Amino acid sequence: MSTIPLLVRLKLTEDQQRLIRDQTGVSITSLPFESAAQSIRVPFGGITLHVPRGVFVPTPSTEQLLAEAIRAAAGWSNPVVVDVGTGCGAIALAAAQALPSATIYATEIAAAALQAARNNRGRLGVRNVRFLRGSLLSPLPQRLLGRVAVIVANVPYVPPQWADALAGAYPVDTAIGTGVDGLALVRDLAAAARSFLCPGGSLVLQLADFQWPTFSAELVALGYESPVLAARSDRGPVAGRLTWPSAI
Repeated sequence: MSTIPLLVRLKLTEDQQRLIRDQTGVSITSLPFESAAQSIRVPFGGITLHVPRGVFVPTPSTEQLLAEAIRAAAGWSNPVVVDVGTGCGAIALAAAQALPSATIYATEIAAAALQAARNNRGRLGVRNVRFLRGSLLSPLPQRLLGRVAVIVANVPYVPPQWADALAGAYPVDTAIGTGVDGLALVRDLAAAARSFLCPGGSLVLQLADFQWPTFSAELVALGYESPVLAARSDRGPVAGRLTWPSAI
């Protein structure tokens, strides 16, 4: 049996969340544990995904990111949507179900995750998603320059100084970001996305709540309009939507 962990997240009750918050000062909604199973079935955004051992298991908090991406694409006719760091295909495939007229490209650097995504696509019978292997936006065809309505991403952003505390909580290279603050990959993506977004297009990101105030200013300096953040209920991940202006 593979030694790569399969991490399952259990949703905590409100009483359990309150107890942890009172005792530690930290707000969490779920706890991970390692399963001996080779794969698990995960409901996400109205679909059921099969996630094998060693691949990131999508969490309920990321459904907020999915919802923001769908809202961003809903105002476009036949939009092109790009899901960066798709993992098992969660956002790409759920968005494909919600946006049948969209053409969706999804990128992923890890071979095992990409295979899981393609397997999920085949099992679900989805026809409007194309999976590409590579980092960030590098696998996209050049014909998409200036034509993408929405780029959505949940790439690693957790500060490296949290690595020891979160050891074993996620598969390697799926949560802990690079750079001093963990946002180096997100910066690279935001810079590259400007060439692919059409005027009025959206960049939709998931970050930790405390990262948004400082990082927002960097994104505005890159030319994006100020982000609109989704409602937050705790100190967990928060989705934000930025617009590439119609006129620079």
